[in-house]
Amino acid sequence: MTDSLPSPARVRTLVATFLARRADRADRLAHYSASQGAYRGTSGLPGVAAPRRIMTREEAIALGQFVRETKNRPDADVQILHKATAVAMRYPDSAPRCLDVDAFQLSWQETFGVIAENKYVWITTDVRDIETLRHVLQHAIRPAPESIDPDEIEERATWDKIYQPHTYTYLPSKLWHSTTAAAVDTQRGAMLARLLDPLAGTEWRGAGTVAASEIGFCVFTGAMKNIHWDEATDSEISLTVRSADGTATGWSGHAHRDWNQLAPERVAREAIAVAKQQLHPTRAEPGRYTAILSATAVGQFLQQMAGSFNVAAASPFSVRGVPLGGRDRRGQRVFDPRITLVTDPSDPEGGDFPFFPDGLAYPSGKATWVEQGVLKQRSVSVSNGLTLGMTPLRNPDCVRMTGGPTSVEEMIAQCERGMYVHRFSSLSSADLWSGTMDGFTRGGCLLIMNGKIKGPVKDFRFYESPFLAFNRVLALGTPQRVAFGFTPRVATAWPYSPVIAPPMMVRDFNFSALADNA
Repeated sequence: MTDSLPSPARVRTLVATFLARRADRADRLAHYSASQGAYRGTSGLPGVAAPRRIMTREEAIALGQFVRETKNRPDADVQILHKATAVAMRYPDSAPRCLDVDAFQLSWQETFGVIAENKYVWITTDVRDIETLRHVLQHAIRPAPESIDPDEIEERATWDKIYQPHTYTYLPSKLWHSTTAAAVDTQRGAMLARLLDPLAGTEWRGAGTVAASEIGFCVFTGAMKNIHWDEATDSEISLTVRSADGTATGWSGHAHRDWNQLAPERVAREAIAVAKQQLHPTRAEPGRYTAILSATAVGQFLQQMAGSFNVAAASPFSVRGVPLGGRDRRGQRVFDPRITLVTDPSDPEGGDFPFFPDGLAYPSGKATWVEQGVLKQRSVSVSNGLTLGMTPLRNPDCVRMTGGPTSVEEMIAQCERGMYVHRFSSLSSADLWSGTMDGFTRGGCLLIMNGKIKGPVKDFRFYESPFLAFNRVLALGTPQRVAFGFTPRVATAWPYSPVIAPPMMVRDFNFSALADNA
Protein backbone atom coordinates (compact mmCIF):
# COMPACT_ATOMS: atom_id res chain seq x y z
CA MET A 1 0.00 0.00 0.00
CA THR A 2 1.12 3.60 -0.61
CA ASP A 3 1.11 5.78 2.51
CA SER A 4 1.12 9.53 2.98
CA LEU A 5 4.55 10.03 4.51
CA PRO A 6 5.09 12.22 7.58
CA SER A 7 6.66 15.64 7.28
CA PRO A 8 10.39 16.02 8.12
CA ALA A 9 9.49 17.67 11.43
CA ARG A 10 7.10 14.86 12.30
CA VAL A 11 9.75 12.31 11.33
CA ARG A 12 12.27 13.80 13.77
CA THR A 13 9.66 13.97 16.54
CA LEU A 14 8.63 10.33 16.12
CA VAL A 15 12.21 9.04 15.92
CA ALA A 16 13.30 11.06 18.95
CA THR A 17 10.29 9.84 20.95
CA PHE A 18 10.97 6.22 20.03
CA LEU A 19 14.66 6.39 21.01
CA ALA A 20 13.87 8.16 24.27
CA ARG A 21 11.29 5.53 25.19
CA ARG A 22 13.75 2.69 24.62
CA ALA A 23 16.48 4.46 26.59
CA ASP A 24 14.11 5.13 29.49
CA ARG A 25 13.06 1.53 29.57
CA ALA A 26 16.69 0.36 29.60
CA ASP A 27 17.46 2.70 32.50
CA ARG A 28 14.49 1.43 34.51
CA LEU A 29 15.48 -2.17 33.91
CA ALA A 30 19.11 -1.55 34.91
CA HIS A 31 18.08 0.32 38.06
CA TYR A 32 15.60 -2.36 39.08
CA SER A 33 18.06 -5.19 38.45
CA ALA A 34 20.76 -3.41 40.45
CA SER A 35 18.50 -2.62 43.39
CA GLN A 36 16.68 -5.96 43.57
CA GLY A 37 19.41 -8.28 42.32
CA ALA A 38 16.90 -10.40 40.43
CA TYR A 39 13.48 -10.51 38.87
CA ARG A 40 11.21 -11.23 41.83
CA GLY A 41 7.85 -9.69 41.15
CA THR A 42 4.79 -10.98 39.34
CA SER A 43 3.88 -7.64 37.83
CA GLY A 44 6.97 -6.72 35.82
CA LEU A 45 9.01 -3.56 36.21
CA PRO A 46 7.61 -0.92 38.60
CA GLY A 47 6.30 2.15 36.87
CA VAL A 48 6.39 0.62 33.38
CA ALA A 49 2.81 0.27 32.25
CA ALA A 50 3.17 0.33 28.45
CA PRO A 51 2.35 -3.19 27.20
CA ARG A 52 4.04 -2.67 23.82
CA ARG A 53 7.81 -2.80 23.55
CA ILE A 54 8.51 -2.63 19.84
CA MET A 55 8.02 0.36 17.61
CA THR A 56 4.62 1.27 16.24
CA ARG A 57 3.88 1.29 12.54
CA GLU A 58 3.99 5.09 12.50
CA GLU A 59 7.39 5.11 14.20
CA ALA A 60 8.69 2.51 11.76
CA ILE A 61 7.65 4.64 8.80
CA ALA A 62 9.35 7.64 10.39
CA LEU A 63 12.54 5.64 10.91
CA GLY A 64 12.49 4.55 7.27
CA GLN A 65 12.14 8.15 6.13
CA PHE A 66 14.92 9.20 8.51
CA VAL A 67 17.30 6.64 6.97
CA ARG A 68 16.48 7.84 3.46
CA GLU A 69 16.98 11.48 4.42
CA THR A 70 20.21 10.83 6.32
CA LYS A 71 21.71 8.75 3.50
CA ASN A 72 20.32 11.18 0.88
CA ARG A 73 18.71 8.31 -1.01
CA PRO A 74 14.99 9.12 -1.27
CA ASP A 75 14.24 6.06 -3.43
CA ALA A 76 16.34 3.49 -1.55
CA ASP A 77 14.90 0.26 -0.23
CA VAL A 78 14.86 0.42 3.56
CA GLN A 79 14.15 -2.48 5.90
CA ILE A 80 13.59 -2.18 9.65
CA LEU A 81 13.48 -5.13 12.03
CA HIS A 82 12.79 -4.52 15.71
CA LYS A 83 12.83 -7.37 18.23
CA ALA A 84 12.20 -7.21 21.96
CA THR A 85 12.58 -10.35 24.05
CA ALA A 86 11.69 -10.68 27.73
CA VAL A 87 12.68 -13.72 29.77
CA ALA A 88 12.17 -14.83 33.37
CA MET A 89 14.14 -17.83 34.60
CA ARG A 90 14.98 -19.62 37.77
CA TYR A 91 17.57 -22.29 38.47
CA PRO A 92 17.68 -24.57 41.53
CA ASP A 93 18.95 -22.90 44.72
CA SER A 94 18.99 -19.46 43.12
CA ALA A 95 16.73 -16.45 42.95
CA PRO A 96 14.64 -15.75 39.86
CA ARG A 97 16.18 -13.38 37.35
CA CYS A 98 15.28 -11.69 34.11
CA LEU A 99 16.98 -11.29 30.77
CA ASP A 100 15.74 -8.61 28.37
CA VAL A 101 16.99 -8.07 24.82
CA ASP A 102 15.95 -5.08 22.71
CA ALA A 103 17.56 -4.19 19.37
CA PHE A 104 16.49 -3.08 15.93
CA GLN A 105 18.21 -3.48 12.60
CA LEU A 106 18.21 -0.84 9.89
CA SER A 107 19.03 -2.00 6.35
CA TRP A 108 19.19 0.08 3.23
CA GLN A 109 20.46 0.08 -0.33
CA GLU A 110 23.88 1.64 -0.81
CA THR A 111 25.77 2.24 -4.06
CA PHE A 112 29.55 1.92 -4.43
CA GLY A 113 30.76 2.70 -7.92
CA VAL A 114 29.00 0.21 -10.18
CA ILE A 115 27.77 -1.98 -7.34
CA ALA A 116 24.48 -1.70 -5.50
CA GLU A 117 24.76 -3.39 -2.15
CA ASN A 118 22.65 -3.83 0.94
CA LYS A 119 24.02 -2.29 4.14
CA TYR A 120 22.77 -2.84 7.65
CA VAL A 121 23.48 -1.83 11.21
CA TRP A 122 22.18 -3.12 14.55
CA ILE A 123 20.98 -0.37 16.89
CA THR A 124 20.96 -1.09 20.63
CA THR A 125 19.81 1.02 23.56
CA ASP A 126 23.24 2.70 23.51
CA VAL A 127 21.74 4.93 20.83
CA ARG A 128 19.59 7.27 22.89
CA ASP A 129 19.10 10.34 20.74
CA ILE A 130 18.49 11.26 17.15
CA GLU A 131 21.86 12.89 16.54
CA THR A 132 23.73 9.76 17.64
CA LEU A 133 21.57 7.70 15.30
CA ARG A 134 22.33 10.11 12.46
CA HIS A 135 26.05 9.75 13.18
CA VAL A 136 25.82 5.94 13.16
CA LEU A 137 24.02 5.93 9.80
CA GLN A 138 26.40 8.39 8.18
CA HIS A 139 29.44 6.35 9.14
CA ALA A 140 28.03 2.93 8.22
CA ILE A 141 30.07 2.60 5.03
CA ARG A 142 32.27 0.00 3.37
CA PRO A 143 35.75 0.35 1.79
CA ALA A 144 36.29 2.58 -1.20
CA PRO A 145 35.07 1.30 -4.61
CA GLU A 146 38.62 0.67 -5.86
CA SER A 147 39.07 -2.00 -3.17
CA ILE A 148 36.08 -4.01 -4.41
CA ASP A 149 36.86 -7.44 -5.83
CA PRO A 150 36.54 -7.32 -9.66
CA ASP A 151 34.46 -10.51 -9.54
CA GLU A 152 31.72 -8.55 -7.78
CA ILE A 153 31.30 -6.30 -10.80
CA GLU A 154 30.17 -9.31 -12.87
CA GLU A 155 27.19 -9.65 -10.55
CA ARG A 156 25.95 -6.19 -11.54
CA ALA A 157 23.13 -7.51 -13.73
CA THR A 158 21.75 -9.69 -10.95
CA TRP A 159 21.81 -6.93 -8.37
CA ASP A 160 20.21 -4.51 -10.83
CA LYS A 161 17.26 -6.91 -11.01
CA ILE A 162 17.01 -6.89 -7.25
CA TYR A 163 17.27 -3.15 -6.79
CA GLN A 164 15.27 -1.88 -9.73
CA PRO A 165 12.15 0.12 -8.71
CA HIS A 166 9.51 -2.37 -7.68
CA THR A 167 6.43 -2.98 -5.60
CA TYR A 168 6.39 -6.18 -3.59
CA THR A 169 3.23 -8.05 -2.65
CA TYR A 170 3.31 -10.09 0.55
CA LEU A 171 0.98 -12.76 1.82
CA PRO A 172 -1.11 -11.62 4.81
CA SER A 173 -0.11 -13.01 8.18
CA LYS A 174 -1.84 -13.04 11.56
CA LEU A 175 1.04 -13.52 13.95
CA TRP A 176 0.37 -10.79 16.55
CA HIS A 177 -1.46 -11.51 19.81
CA SER A 178 -2.15 -8.59 22.14
CA THR A 179 -2.37 -11.07 25.02
CA THR A 180 1.32 -11.88 24.59
CA ALA A 181 2.35 -8.24 24.26
CA ALA A 182 0.46 -7.32 27.43
CA ALA A 183 1.81 -10.30 29.36
CA VAL A 184 5.47 -9.44 28.86
CA ASP A 185 5.46 -6.85 31.64
CA THR A 186 2.64 -8.13 33.80
CA GLN A 187 2.69 -11.92 33.89
CA ARG A 188 6.24 -13.21 33.49
CA GLY A 189 6.76 -13.83 37.19
CA ALA A 190 3.32 -15.32 37.68
CA MET A 191 3.85 -17.73 34.78
CA LEU A 192 7.23 -18.75 36.19
CA ALA A 193 5.63 -19.43 39.58
CA ARG A 194 2.90 -21.59 37.98
CA LEU A 195 5.63 -23.54 36.22
CA LEU A 196 7.70 -24.20 39.36
CA ASP A 197 5.03 -24.45 42.09
CA PRO A 198 4.22 -28.14 41.39
CA LEU A 199 7.80 -28.98 42.49
CA ALA A 200 7.35 -27.42 45.95
CA GLY A 201 7.55 -29.98 48.73
CA THR A 202 8.77 -32.75 46.42
CA GLU A 203 12.13 -34.41 45.94
CA TRP A 204 12.50 -32.84 42.52
CA ARG A 205 14.56 -29.78 41.66
CA GLY A 206 13.66 -27.71 38.64
CA ALA A 207 14.96 -25.03 36.28
CA GLY A 208 12.17 -23.07 34.60
CA THR A 209 12.20 -20.52 31.80
CA VAL A 210 9.46 -18.21 30.55
CA ALA A 211 10.14 -16.23 27.37
CA ALA A 212 8.07 -13.85 25.27
CA SER A 213 8.89 -11.71 22.28
CA GLU A 214 7.53 -8.96 20.07
CA ILE A 215 8.87 -8.48 16.55
CA GLY A 216 8.03 -5.67 14.15
CA PHE A 217 9.10 -5.43 10.52
CA CYS A 218 8.73 -2.55 8.09
CA VAL A 219 10.03 -2.27 4.54
CA PHE A 220 10.08 0.58 2.00
CA THR A 221 10.54 -0.59 -1.57
CA GLY A 222 11.63 1.56 -4.48
CA ALA A 223 10.46 4.87 -5.85
CA MET A 224 6.81 3.86 -5.45
CA LYS A 225 7.24 4.37 -1.69
CA ASN A 226 5.47 1.10 -1.13
CA ILE A 227 5.37 0.32 2.59
CA HIS A 228 4.73 -3.03 4.20
CA TRP A 229 4.35 -3.47 7.96
CA ASP A 230 4.15 -6.78 9.78
CA GLU A 231 4.33 -7.74 13.44
CA ALA A 232 4.42 -10.94 15.46
CA THR A 233 4.49 -12.20 19.00
CA ASP A 234 5.73 -15.51 20.36
CA SER A 235 6.07 -17.17 23.75
CA GLU A 236 7.57 -20.32 25.16
CA ILE A 237 7.89 -22.02 28.54
CA SER A 238 10.14 -24.93 29.46
CA LEU A 239 11.02 -26.87 32.59
CA THR A 240 13.90 -29.21 33.37
CA VAL A 241 13.31 -31.46 36.40
CA ARG A 242 16.15 -33.34 38.07
CA SER A 243 16.34 -35.76 40.99
CA ALA A 244 18.34 -34.75 44.05
CA ASP A 245 21.16 -37.15 43.15
CA GLY A 246 21.18 -35.97 39.53
CA THR A 247 20.59 -39.42 38.04
CA ALA A 248 17.12 -38.74 36.60
CA THR A 249 16.15 -35.84 34.36
CA GLY A 250 12.92 -34.83 32.66
CA TRP A 251 12.16 -31.98 30.29
CA SER A 252 9.01 -30.51 28.80
CA GLY A 253 8.11 -27.32 26.98
CA HIS A 254 5.27 -25.53 25.24
CA ALA A 255 5.36 -22.79 22.60
CA HIS A 256 2.55 -20.65 21.24
CA ARG A 257 2.19 -17.19 19.76
CA ASP A 258 -0.78 -16.56 22.08
CA TRP A 259 0.31 -16.26 25.72
CA ASN A 260 -3.10 -17.39 26.95
CA GLN A 261 -2.65 -20.78 25.29
CA LEU A 262 0.44 -21.70 27.32
CA ALA A 263 -0.11 -24.55 29.78
CA PRO A 264 2.48 -24.37 32.60
CA GLU A 265 0.77 -26.97 34.82
CA ARG A 266 0.75 -29.48 31.97
CA VAL A 267 4.43 -28.80 31.24
CA ALA A 268 5.28 -29.36 34.92
CA ARG A 269 3.32 -32.63 35.02
CA GLU A 270 5.02 -33.90 31.87
CA ALA A 271 8.52 -32.95 33.03
CA ILE A 272 7.99 -34.65 36.41
CA ALA A 273 6.49 -37.75 34.76
CA VAL A 274 9.46 -38.06 32.38
CA ALA A 275 11.89 -37.63 35.26
CA LYS A 276 10.13 -40.34 37.30
CA GLN A 277 10.44 -42.70 34.34
CA GLN A 278 14.21 -42.08 34.33
CA LEU A 279 14.92 -43.24 37.88
CA HIS A 280 17.58 -45.95 38.12
CA PRO A 281 18.42 -46.25 34.41
CA THR A 282 20.27 -49.34 33.19
CA ARG A 283 22.69 -49.79 30.31
CA ALA A 284 21.44 -51.14 27.02
CA GLU A 285 23.54 -52.34 24.14
CA PRO A 286 23.96 -49.85 21.30
CA GLY A 287 22.63 -50.98 17.95
CA ARG A 288 19.70 -50.59 15.60
CA TYR A 289 16.32 -50.46 17.29
CA THR A 290 12.81 -49.49 16.35
CA ALA A 291 12.64 -45.90 17.60
CA ILE A 292 9.57 -44.02 18.77
CA LEU A 293 10.50 -40.34 18.41
CA SER A 294 8.47 -37.70 20.24
CA ALA A 295 7.15 -34.71 18.32
CA THR A 296 9.99 -32.69 19.87
CA ALA A 297 12.63 -35.06 18.50
CA VAL A 298 11.07 -35.05 15.01
CA GLY A 299 10.86 -31.25 15.14
CA GLN A 300 14.55 -31.03 16.00
CA PHE A 301 15.34 -33.11 12.93
CA LEU A 302 13.17 -30.87 10.72
CA GLN A 303 14.82 -27.75 12.09
CA GLN A 304 18.27 -29.16 11.32
CA MET A 305 17.19 -30.31 7.83
CA ALA A 306 15.88 -26.93 6.64
CA GLY A 307 19.10 -25.82 4.92
CA SER A 308 19.28 -29.06 2.94
CA PHE A 309 16.36 -27.92 0.80
CA ASN A 310 18.44 -25.08 -0.69
CA VAL A 311 19.53 -25.65 -4.29
CA ALA A 312 23.05 -24.46 -3.44
CA ALA A 313 23.48 -26.94 -0.57
CA ALA A 314 25.24 -30.25 -0.58
CA SER A 315 22.37 -32.46 0.51
CA PRO A 316 20.55 -35.75 -0.21
CA PHE A 317 18.29 -33.75 -2.56
CA SER A 318 21.21 -32.68 -4.78
CA VAL A 319 23.38 -34.60 -7.24
CA ARG A 320 27.15 -34.51 -6.88
CA GLY A 321 28.98 -32.75 -9.70
CA VAL A 322 25.86 -31.13 -11.18
CA PRO A 323 26.11 -27.33 -11.62
CA LEU A 324 23.95 -25.05 -9.50
CA GLY A 325 20.34 -25.17 -10.68
CA GLY A 326 20.86 -28.36 -12.67
CA ARG A 327 19.35 -31.80 -12.21
CA ASP A 328 18.35 -32.79 -8.69
CA ARG A 329 15.79 -35.08 -7.03
CA ARG A 330 12.70 -32.95 -7.60
CA GLY A 331 9.89 -35.21 -8.78
CA GLN A 332 11.39 -38.25 -7.05
CA ARG A 333 10.18 -39.91 -3.88
CA VAL A 334 12.46 -38.96 -1.00
CA PHE A 335 10.30 -39.77 2.07
CA ASP A 336 7.55 -42.14 3.14
CA PRO A 337 4.35 -41.43 1.11
CA ARG A 338 2.57 -40.40 4.31
CA ILE A 339 4.85 -37.38 4.72
CA THR A 340 4.00 -33.94 3.35
CA LEU A 341 5.94 -30.80 4.31
CA VAL A 342 4.34 -27.39 3.82
CA THR A 343 5.30 -23.79 4.58
CA ASP A 344 2.53 -21.19 4.75
CA PRO A 345 3.25 -17.68 6.13
CA SER A 346 -0.47 -17.19 6.77
CA ASP A 347 -0.72 -20.30 8.97
CA PRO A 348 -1.84 -18.78 12.33
CA GLU A 349 -0.10 -21.52 14.32
CA GLY A 350 2.95 -22.25 12.22
CA GLY A 351 3.34 -19.17 10.01
CA ASP A 352 6.22 -16.74 9.81
CA PHE A 353 6.99 -13.44 8.10
CA PRO A 354 6.32 -13.74 4.33
CA PHE A 355 9.71 -12.44 3.16
CA PHE A 356 13.46 -12.99 3.36
CA PRO A 357 14.64 -11.39 6.63
CA ASP A 358 18.16 -10.82 5.30
CA GLY A 359 18.02 -7.18 4.31
CA LEU A 360 16.29 -7.70 0.95
CA ALA A 361 12.69 -8.13 2.14
CA TYR A 362 12.00 -10.16 -1.00
CA PRO A 363 8.62 -11.94 -0.80
CA SER A 364 8.57 -15.64 0.03
CA GLY A 365 5.22 -17.35 -0.26
CA LYS A 366 3.59 -20.70 0.35
CA ALA A 367 5.54 -23.79 -0.59
CA THR A 368 4.90 -27.52 -0.63
CA TRP A 369 8.37 -28.99 -0.22
CA VAL A 370 7.43 -32.65 -0.08
CA GLU A 371 4.03 -33.96 -1.18
CA GLN A 372 3.15 -37.54 -0.27
CA GLY A 373 6.84 -38.34 -0.06
CA VAL A 374 7.80 -36.70 -3.39
CA LEU A 375 10.22 -33.74 -3.42
CA LYS A 376 8.41 -30.84 -5.11
CA GLN A 377 10.39 -27.67 -4.41
CA ARG A 378 13.81 -26.40 -3.37
CA SER A 379 14.57 -23.15 -1.61
CA VAL A 380 16.80 -20.60 -3.33
CA SER A 381 18.31 -17.26 -2.38
CA VAL A 382 17.22 -14.07 -4.12
CA SER A 383 20.42 -13.66 -6.15
CA ASN A 384 20.61 -17.35 -7.14
CA GLY A 385 16.90 -17.44 -7.91
CA LEU A 386 17.03 -14.47 -10.25
CA THR A 387 20.15 -15.85 -11.93
CA LEU A 388 18.64 -19.32 -12.42
CA GLY A 389 15.14 -18.17 -13.32
CA MET A 390 13.67 -19.67 -10.14
CA THR A 391 11.22 -18.03 -7.75
CA PRO A 392 13.19 -17.15 -4.60
CA LEU A 393 12.02 -19.12 -1.55
CA ARG A 394 13.25 -19.09 2.02
CA ASN A 395 14.56 -22.27 3.60
CA PRO A 396 11.75 -24.13 5.39
CA ASP A 397 12.82 -23.09 8.90
CA CYS A 398 9.11 -22.73 9.58
CA VAL A 399 7.34 -25.89 8.41
CA ARG A 400 4.32 -28.09 9.05
CA MET A 401 4.56 -31.85 8.67
CA THR A 402 1.53 -34.06 8.20
CA GLY A 403 0.80 -36.73 10.78
CA GLY A 404 -1.24 -39.85 11.27
CA PRO A 405 -3.80 -41.47 13.58
CA THR A 406 -1.47 -43.39 15.89
CA SER A 407 -0.86 -42.21 19.46
CA VAL A 408 2.47 -42.71 21.24
CA GLU A 409 0.79 -45.26 23.52
CA GLU A 410 -0.38 -47.22 20.47
CA MET A 411 3.12 -47.08 18.97
CA ILE A 412 4.55 -48.53 22.18
CA ALA A 413 1.92 -51.31 22.15
CA GLN A 414 2.92 -52.19 18.56
CA CYS A 415 6.67 -52.25 19.28
CA GLU A 416 8.34 -55.60 20.02
CA ARG A 417 11.81 -54.22 20.74
CA GLY A 418 12.68 -50.56 20.61
CA MET A 419 13.52 -47.25 22.24
CA TYR A 420 11.37 -44.26 23.07
CA VAL A 421 13.30 -40.99 22.57
CA HIS A 422 12.01 -37.84 24.28
CA ARG A 423 14.39 -35.39 22.59
CA PHE A 424 17.94 -34.88 21.32
CA SER A 425 20.86 -32.66 22.31
CA SER A 426 24.06 -31.53 20.54
CA LEU A 427 22.44 -32.31 17.19
CA SER A 428 24.80 -31.65 14.28
CA SER A 429 25.36 -32.63 10.65
CA ALA A 430 28.02 -35.31 10.18
CA ASP A 431 27.76 -35.76 6.40
CA LEU A 432 25.90 -33.29 4.18
CA TRP A 433 25.44 -35.51 1.12
CA SER A 434 23.76 -38.34 3.03
CA GLY A 435 22.15 -36.03 5.58
CA THR A 436 23.65 -38.05 8.42
CA MET A 437 23.47 -36.38 11.82
CA ASP A 438 24.86 -37.24 15.20
CA GLY A 439 23.91 -36.23 18.71
CA PHE A 440 22.64 -37.60 22.00
CA THR A 441 19.33 -38.63 23.48
CA ARG A 442 18.28 -36.49 26.44
CA GLY A 443 15.56 -36.18 29.04
CA GLY A 444 13.93 -39.56 28.58
CA CYS A 445 15.11 -42.73 26.82
CA LEU A 446 13.04 -45.86 27.52
CA LEU A 447 13.53 -49.48 26.53
CA ILE A 448 10.41 -51.10 25.04
CA MET A 449 9.93 -54.87 24.98
CA ASN A 450 6.87 -56.78 23.74
CA GLY A 451 4.66 -53.71 23.60
CA LYS A 452 5.48 -52.43 27.09
CA ILE A 453 7.98 -50.04 28.64
CA LYS A 454 10.56 -52.19 30.40
CA GLY A 455 12.39 -49.30 32.03
CA PRO A 456 14.75 -46.35 31.55
CA VAL A 457 18.14 -46.74 29.91
CA LYS A 458 21.21 -44.54 29.91
CA ASP A 459 21.42 -42.05 27.07
CA PHE A 460 22.83 -43.03 23.69
CA ARG A 461 24.86 -41.31 21.08
CA PHE A 462 23.25 -41.80 17.67
CA TYR A 463 24.56 -41.65 14.11
CA GLU A 464 21.64 -41.58 11.70
CA SER A 465 20.29 -39.81 8.64
CA PRO A 466 16.73 -38.57 9.19
CA PHE A 467 16.42 -38.43 5.40
CA LEU A 468 16.75 -42.22 5.42
CA ALA A 469 14.81 -42.70 8.66
CA PHE A 470 11.86 -40.81 7.14
CA ASN A 471 11.71 -43.64 4.58
CA ARG A 472 11.44 -46.26 7.32
CA VAL A 473 8.28 -44.92 8.95
CA LEU A 474 6.02 -47.39 10.72
CA ALA A 475 3.50 -44.94 12.21
CA LEU A 476 2.78 -41.22 12.61
CA GLY A 477 0.88 -39.36 15.34
CA THR A 478 -0.87 -36.01 15.70
CA PRO A 479 1.26 -32.96 14.72
CA GLN A 480 1.91 -30.27 17.33
CA ARG A 481 3.99 -27.11 17.67
CA VAL A 482 7.41 -28.06 19.00
CA ALA A 483 9.12 -26.24 21.87
CA PHE A 484 12.91 -25.99 21.47
CA GLY A 485 13.64 -24.19 24.73
CA PHE A 486 15.37 -20.88 25.49
CA THR A 487 19.14 -20.80 25.98
CA PRO A 488 20.70 -17.57 27.36
CA ARG A 489 23.91 -17.96 25.36
CA VAL A 490 21.93 -17.68 22.11
CA ALA A 491 19.34 -15.22 23.39
CA THR A 492 19.35 -13.17 20.17
CA ALA A 493 18.42 -16.27 18.10
CA TRP A 494 15.16 -16.78 19.99
CA PRO A 495 12.31 -17.10 19.09
CA TYR A 496 12.88 -19.92 16.66
CA SER A 497 10.64 -20.29 13.62
CA PRO A 498 7.61 -22.49 14.37
CA VAL A 499 7.93 -26.17 13.51
CA ILE A 500 4.85 -28.39 13.68
CA ALA A 501 5.67 -32.09 13.75
CA PRO A 502 4.10 -35.42 14.74
CA PRO A 503 5.56 -38.21 16.87
CA MET A 504 7.00 -40.89 14.62
CA MET A 505 7.82 -44.60 14.81
CA VAL A 506 10.71 -45.71 12.57
CA ARG A 507 12.56 -48.98 12.21
CA ASP A 508 16.31 -49.61 12.39
CA PHE A 509 17.33 -46.36 14.03
CA ASN A 510 21.08 -46.38 14.68
CA PHE A 511 21.98 -45.86 18.35
CA SER A 512 25.74 -46.01 17.80
CA ALA A 513 27.22 -45.79 21.32
CA LEU A 514 26.49 -45.09 24.96
CA ALA A 515 26.59 -41.37 25.65
CA ASP A 516 28.96 -41.68 28.60
CA ASN A 517 31.49 -43.48 26.41
CA ALA A 518 31.33 -40.98 23.56
